[in-house]
Amino acid sequence: MSALSFAATSAFPPSGPLPEVSDAERSALRVLSAGEPGQPVWPGLFPRAPVKLARLLLASTGAFDPAALCRVAQSGYGGDLRTQPRSERRYDAHDAFACALVHPAIDAAARASLAAMVLSGQPKRRGWRSRHKSWLIARWAVQAGYLDPAPLPNGIAASLIHRTPPPKEQPLDPHPRGADGALACFAARWPRFRRKLAQERKADAWLNHPGIAELGCEHFAAFCSGCQAPWVRAVFAVIEHVLRFGDADAQNLVVVGLFESVQGKAYHAGACGDRYESTLGPYSRAAWADLIEGWTGQGVRDLAAWRKKAR
Repeated sequence: MSALSFAATSAFPPSGPLPEVSDAERSALRVLSAGEPGQPVWPGLFPRAPVKLARLLLASTGAFDPAALCRVAQSGYGGDLRTQPRSERRYDAHDAFACALVHPAIDAAARASLAAMVLSGQPKRRGWRSRHKSWLIARWAVQAGYLDPAPLPNGIAASLIHRTPPPKEQPLDPHPRGADGALACFAARWPRFRRKLAQERKADAWLNHPGIAELGCEHFAAFCSGCQAPWVRAVFAVIEHVLRFGDADAQNLVVVGLFESVQGKAYHAGACGDRYESTLGPYSRAAWADLIEGWTGQGVRDLAAWRKKAR
């Protein structure tokens, strides 16, 4: 695989060793990288996977100052209040950490020292998701041969080498009934949504249709960002399951609650909206098309036809 194809199609962190970067590809990767590791993408947005991978590929060729790279990898975590606007927050510099672990000018001892510092950082400064991502990067670096676990503290080395198996998935109700049945299916495949649902129900603050609409918008945003987390694909599978096997009330929650919240965003998102539409399963796609036709008129059953009619 070429370096450019790798950057365009792989997840971050990747699942295997990095491909070699040709001289002809370096300039294109420079453009794609949109800055240095640890920097947001103008205008203050968190870089997506292709940007991080471009930076990682460049780092593997010796690009970027190694000393500056280590400083950013050590200091680019925490310290920003969550209440600040997203455009003013510093994202956790996972890309700088990964880049430092592959940079040829940073030796094995320095890489191990950096990994030990990042992985054993005080939990209070960082959330679980941030720390989890650092562990994923370090585990990938060990498996791909960029990080030698021998100099690391025994506990860290053992955790990187012997990966804890993922928890078993909760089974889906074979025939979801009503809104509660549909919500239980989404909660079974999306841990963050499961926690949110439980918290809001406990506080008597949960409303079915606004809640599922928010879920749909978050899922669409994650999909368009290139997020490769397992729950992104799992939500598509749950949508298909509920629309195929659920009763009328369960299906209604998905179509009227989730699809209606997403379709307007997909319409305006262009190519990303089209990719979302094409990822839907057959039962989901049929319900999606019926909804569009209900909005726009007979025979208009996809986003492309909807946009064409609006011209």
